[in-house]
Amino acid sequence: MLRRALLAAGAAALIARPAAAQTGQPNAPYLRALAVGAHPTLRYTLDLRQPNTHLAAVTLLAPSPGPALIFELPAWYPGRYSIYNFAVNVQQAHATCAAGGAPLPVRRLDPNRWRVSTAGCGSVRWQYRVYGNTLNGSFFQLDATHANLNGGPIFMVPQGAKPDPVRLRILAPPGWRVLNELGRLNQTELWFPNYDVFIDAPTEAAPDFTLDHFQADGKTYRVLIHDYLTPSTDAAHRAALLAALPAIARVENAVIGPDDLDTYTFFFHFNPGSFDGMEHLFGTQIMVPDGLATAAGLTEAEDDAAHEFFHQWNVKRIRPRALGPFDYEAPNPTPSLWVAEGFTQYYGEISLERAGLETPRAYLDVLGQSLGQSLTAPAYRLMSAEESSLTAWFHDATPLRQDTNTGITTPSYYSRGEQIAAVLDLDLRRRTGGRKSLNDVMRWLWTHTYRAPRASYYLPGRGYTDRDVERAIASVAGGHSYAPFFRDYVAGVKPIPYDRYLAAAGLRLQCTPTPGTAGYSGVYAAGGKVLGVAPNSPGERAGFGKGMILTAINGAPPGEPPAGTQVLNTLPAGQAATVAVSEHGARLTLTLTPGPPLATACTLARLPIVTPAERALRDAWLSGNPGSR
Repeated sequence: MLRRALLAAGAAALIARPAAAQTGQPNAPYLRALAVGAHPTLRYTLDLRQPNTHLAAVTLLAPSPGPALIFELPAWYPGRYSIYNFAVNVQQAHATCAAGGAPLPVRRLDPNRWRVSTAGCGSVRWQYRVYGNTLNGSFFQLDATHANLNGGPIFMVPQGAKPDPVRLRILAPPGWRVLNELGRLNQTELWFPNYDVFIDAPTEAAPDFTLDHFQADGKTYRVLIHDYLTPSTDAAHRAALLAALPAIARVENAVIGPDDLDTYTFFFHFNPGSFDGMEHLFGTQIMVPDGLATAAGLTEAEDDAAHEFFHQWNVKRIRPRALGPFDYEAPNPTPSLWVAEGFTQYYGEISLERAGLETPRAYLDVLGQSLGQSLTAPAYRLMSAEESSLTAWFHDATPLRQDTNTGITTPSYYSRGEQIAAVLDLDLRRRTGGRKSLNDVMRWLWTHTYRAPRASYYLPGRGYTDRDVERAIASVAGGHSYAPFFRDYVAGVKPIPYDRYLAAAGLRLQCTPTPGTAGYSGVYAAGGKVLGVAPNSPGERAGFGKGMILTAINGAPPGEPPAGTQVLNTLPAGQAATVAVSEHGARLTLTLTPGPPLATACTLARLPIVTPAERALRDAWLSGNPGSR
């Protein structure tokens, strides 16, 4: 159905006038620039006034230029690559004619879509309730303490109407304050340039959150904190967090710069029983399982903030081609999450060091562990960075009913991307005599993709491909080809020769066996249960399989608590051991002959002899300089 062909009678009144609609809203100039022509406005009302039921009531007033409207609810939410089918929580959907209130026929077409016969109505009032009681970056929670709202599981959209502007009215319980990412405090009527931006702007409503502000690089940053258990005892750590965030912002702003927003919002939730972080166009939501009054809570909040803040450039604006505008009804696979998430992981980790929140030694230990893991974990020999990205829809917090072997076969695109980013950063600094860095690759992508001619209604510019990333790196390197690097380490599974790249900074990867290990079994176990077996390992050759229960080692009980990987790895290399196991009632005795222990305890150590150029490169790298501007 061509919704844009002709507006039915009465729908003309719903046309947006964006220049006047955003008076006083944060980031108004950017939002106005996203509006695309004269489109009918979708008008939503969200009623949160029965929080104890966990039910939010939604009313959508939508123009209906044809004989029918089809309403869709997303099956997933950007930032988490997993089909969740939010429509499972929709109830009591019904429609009326906006003029006169006559009921209209409704038929559910499939799990996520409803068809309304409009009977000539110029606009339709579509109403439903949706249940939400899960606090994390993908769902929403409404209860007696607060409402935390992500738009994907809440707001349906008429088929074909994603480019349309949106007005939202929020009805909150008495005494509750409201903050939307794109609104002022207690602003309950808001305007958005399109549906994608609308559902990407989370809301917190509660009687007791705190809201602080700081300025950095000419921009305003808001820090909302909702602490379930210890809001009166976290003063010292609250002050530390409010001091850390400006430091993180200044370090990461130096990479590209916050050119197209005036306000960014951090939403923190402490003690929610979950650990999560989710990036948004103008802010982030961070759930920390520990209280802010604890050292762990503060550290986790700083770590996650450094990662999520960098996402405002990398994945939200500089974005893979598949990620925006979105198909909310199906997977949107991309081979580029090793850049979108992995480069962000790299910048998040090193930014903590550059901001003075951790020591250079601590950062080198963290990076060393990541690099070393890729040399011993079997997944890195089985799946490339691109393939790991493409298969994110299988394993990114995806609920699976069948048993899988992904713990052995699938490397993290976060970690793989971080490893690739680190060596590229060092290599670019070496090739250019310290004049260029990975920062310049990000700026190239910003200029050539995000600042490119607009390809859709969604955002400026276009999405990138892995080929764009390769071109960006080659350009920054003065034309040097990185095709072999991409073939071997991005599309391929060859081990990265880290010391070749680390030497430019006077460093080497130093790995030793974990103290107490005498051999390598290739059997990964915990609590006496086998969780996975490395291919071509001593354990696989002995006949171990995932799911087996260890019952005895050389005739003795496996230990208290029941044996895990660390117990098997105390068996000496080259000496046969008998291991009794059970599975589904069957009892087996396997003969395991461990190999030499793996060097899994890794750090980055300084070379014994370092030149002034290598020392200068290392110092510039750790401090974040230079990278041209």
